[in-house]
Amino acid sequence: MANKDGPRWLFQGMSPNNLERLFAGCDLLASEERMLLNRRTWEILSNGIVVSPSSELIWSLTAQSRARLYSMLARNPFNFPQCYPFRFTLAGFDQRFSNSDLPASAIEKVRRLSYTNSGFLCFTDLEAMKPVLKDTEFKNLVATLYQTPTYFVRVHITPDTDVNALLKYWGKGGREKFIAPLLTSLTKAPEGRDLGVGYFMPPFARMRLYTYPYTWNDEAKRQDCFFTAMNFFNANPDTNFFDATYTSRVLHSDYLRVQDAPAYGDIVALSNASGEIFHTCVYIAEDFVFTKNGGESEEPWVLMKLPDVLMLYYSADRSGSLSFFRRKDMS
Repeated sequence: MANKDGPRWLFQGMSPNNLERLFAGCDLLASEERMLLNRRTWEILSNGIVVSPSSELIWSLTAQSRARLYSMLARNPFNFPQCYPFRFTLAGFDQRFSNSDLPASAIEKVRRLSYTNSGFLCFTDLEAMKPVLKDTEFKNLVATLYQTPTYFVRVHITPDTDVNALLKYWGKGGREKFIAPLLTSLTKAPEGRDLGVGYFMPPFARMRLYTYPYTWNDEAKRQDCFFTAMNFFNANPDTNFFDATYTSRVLHSDYLRVQDAPAYGDIVALSNASGEIFHTCVYIAEDFVFTKNGGESEEPWVLMKLPDVLMLYYSADRSGSLSFFRRKDMS
């Protein structure tokens, strides 16, 4: 009987015979193949087969067979952990865990469950780690894995700064009159001053920057990347952006696709191979973006480098495209 409390892998569109052939091509050990072919762990559906792998199997897989299996699973959003694994650069694994206070034995277990994909080291079997760690160690692991690479970005202003140019760039959405006095006063400092970009951002974004939804007492807990990006300039957030259909309609009716270089306030849209937009954020400057990565309460609003965002969402198994959109009233 399939264990519905553990991991569940959907192999969409697969018949039993097709699934057997697929497993045969995954460089599995004979014992691993036997475990996967045990039909008591299968649930045959109209649209494919769900396999409930045992903990023994997950720990048994080699990095090569894990990479093959998980790259196939990553093609279907049902298999969320494989679609969105924790990713590290090949040289960044040790750096991520260097300040984690996890014992070396725990870090080696994470490494054992990791695999390589598209030049990154990936880890997705978080639940498999829970039984083999102490409670405090597991909490430490979760905190380490969910660290978000973010930045404090500042604009350096000197007496020679072209204030008009800054106002043209940062004053979109009718904010010139709000930031002009501050910029003008900073040019009077003989040695110049640094100003965080949060001061340029409209209230919706400035108030949320570097905060977590669970610290709010309102609908912030529901606010995902689409709600965040589409409300960036809005004085009163439009709750209709909780509706994906409404969001798509507004994006294609009130925005123009940017053909040249992106600029402050542009919507950055990540699409899958079918053209469906699955993540949005807001371009700030110099490849920095304002982003909310997912709708979870544990995901903060942060400034990230666009390549870091792409690393989170794209892999060789989930290709797509990157587009920029600009509000028509700001073109």
